[in-house]
Amino acid sequence: MLHLRPQFVAAASSRGGFAAAIVALCLAASPASAGVQHSSLQNARFGFAAGGNLHNLAPAELDRYLDGVRAAHAGWVRVDVNWSVIQYRGRDTYNWEPFDRVVNGITSRGMHVLAGILYTPPWARPPGTPATTPPTSLADYAAFARVVAGRYAPLGVHAYEIWNEPNIPDFWSPRPDPARYTQLLRLAYAAVKSVDPSATVLSGGLSPHGFFGQVDEGGMNPLTFLERMYAAGARGSFDALAWHPFNFPWGLGFARWSAWSQLTRTTPSARSVLRAHGDGAKKIWATEFGFPTGNTSREVSEAKQARLLEKSLHDLVGRSWAGPAFVYSYRDSGTNDRDVLDNFGVVRYDYSPKPAYRVFQRVAAAPH
Repeated sequence: MLHLRPQFVAAASSRGGFAAAIVALCLAASPASAGVQHSSLQNARFGFAAGGNLHNLAPAELDRYLDGVRAAHAGWVRVDVNWSVIQYRGRDTYNWEPFDRVVNGITSRGMHVLAGILYTPPWARPPGTPATTPPTSLADYAAFARVVAGRYAPLGVHAYEIWNEPNIPDFWSPRPDPARYTQLLRLAYAAVKSVDPSATVLSGGLSPHGFFGQVDEGGMNPLTFLERMYAAGARGSFDALAWHPFNFPWGLGFARWSAWSQLTRTTPSARSVLRAHGDGAKKIWATEFGFPTGNTSREVSEAKQARLLEKSLHDLVGRSWAGPAFVYSYRDSGTNDRDVLDNFGVVRYDYSPKPAYRVFQRVAAAPH
């Protein structure tokens, strides 16, 4: 739902002694001025979902971006490993350089990479269809996933998310198909594990879409999609469930249609569906969620963004079933305060921090 548009297509340690001095230094640093020379304590419970354009940033800008993420004590960055870009020119050609820069930039700063393997190059999909169309041959996607894991495991990448929001047509064109997605997931899981048996393979993060049972032209409810994945044989083909619990601008209050409530509080819920299929021990990773600031009815004030972010991070870190939580996003993608997609950042487009940046930094620096 909230990746950039397709065309752009270590736990916290003790706060005593020397560690406390490091934390104080990082808290004082602004995201724009923080440099790699500063020590930092990265929290493996928290990260940022970067969206789809990190590989397009010039080297100096990428450094600035990742230095600010690191100074926030984030332990993870979720990035796109975009098949449609890497193999755009054909089955036997690869354009790794911009993606290698991103991966090396993250890991060299002591952070983990969650690599989303997604989108289809023109040669692998029907003519005239968008990159969000699944491949004609699912084996082509699996072959690419195997190559990705073989390339990046030696660089320290051991977590992969298989596609993005396959329950809505924006990212699985022309319409969601849980049975076909499950085929893709099963093939990709086996491919990644064949070269990196210790890797954590996540199902594609599911988008909010109304009430349980809702299926319409806008997509399929994530609980419904998950149930149908299991019916198609998904058990045993993912190590953790990825979920996108967006609920802006309303916050964390209960509602049957809320993807946040559907984590645990509705009937059924993501947790109850996992348990019903023998997967109750699996973690749920919130791989994308956030609260946009701006000037429309769907956006919130910067102060409210900070409050909602603090509540949601504390809520997730207190849940035994919750995996790492990825805030969408670190930086605003534009400056139009009436465009929701421009304003999810905890820092503004010019890298000046919103109050939410300091909240993230403070929560991530605290021991958990």
